[in-house]
Amino acid sequence: MKMLVISDIHANIDSLNAVWERENDADIILCAGDLTDWGFHPHEVIAWLREHNAICVHGNHDLHIVRLYDSGRREEPGKETNYSSWCVNHMTDEDANWLRALPETQRVTVDGIAYCMRHAVEVCEEENTIRDYLGKYISVPMFDQLWTKFGGSREVNLHRLVLGHSHNCYTLQAKWNEMYLNPGSMHYRLGGNAGTHGADYITIVDGAVTLKHVDYPTAHLRAMLEETNFSEDIKRPARIYAGSEID
Repeated sequence: MKMLVISDIHANIDSLNAVWERENDADIILCAGDLTDWGFHPHEVIAWLREHNAICVHGNHDLHIVRLYDSGRREEPGKETNYSSWCVNHMTDEDANWLRALPETQRVTVDGIAYCMRHAVEVCEEENTIRDYLGKYISVPMFDQLWTKFGGSREVNLHRLVLGHSHNCYTLQAKWNEMYLNPGSMHYRLGGNAGTHGADYITIVDGAVTLKHVDYPTAHLRAMLEETNFSEDIKRPARIYAGSEID
């Protein structure tokens, strides 16, 4: 069985298509949240995930977009000043309903391995914040506590906790039978990785985990960015990410 594990797509259909071009033989797709915001194609990303029966959880950006959508506040189409307003204007009611229904936690057992997936360890919907950063909130001794807290299955001996949010692609072995997985970001980067281009993700084939990366053309992304009314504070970091074309 082949699993594709992705996270933090942030409405970037170009990166999603680039990954799928390589991994279209995947039998199961897991997506650890932040499907929307900070990108230009929320409808297309949601449609893709639904079409491919991806198993998804919501992220903090998804919660934010749903709240904004439900508030009824709209900027004039074509004059959006930020990604959130853009996403709200380019989603349908059906998209919002699907996003709103996403759970906080998903559990699945594949090839005798139990997976428990969340966007992060702690979710605070009211403050629109999520805490999961590697080294600060994630540790080897915490695994059993977190697995029990999130209702992970004990029916099998191998347990894996899938997280997103940090935009860092990593695995962390807690015990011989316990592992953290984070597929990283398919869009922009955080911290010291801010200038990194491309999409990070994970494949799992018959239980074997592989961290992967794919570059893709960003001319489309850059062109759309420059045509917006976004502030320079928003455009500047986006230019860093999408600034150098890689074909």
